[in-house]
Amino acid sequence: MHCQVCGKKPVVGNKLVRTGTGKWIKKRVKKVRKPNLQKATLLVSDQEKKAFVCTKCLKKLKKTGQVKTYSSQ
Repeated sequence: MHCQVCGKKPVVGNKLVRTGTGKWIKKRVKKVRKPNLQKATLLVSDQEKKAFVCTKCLKKLKKTGQVKTYSSQ
């Protein structure tokens, strides 16, 4: 899933497991970081459209008045 406004999508990275003193790395584990998506009803050219929007875009759209309703799942 991705944000339908800005295109933000999940990112894969490494989670480091440290051991001992200092910066010794025991192992690396793959970690998927997902965007915080909410289902929102947007007003696009006087029509209502439902879309999955990240919270950063939702905040911007609320300020401009383009969001009618939204529900967190």
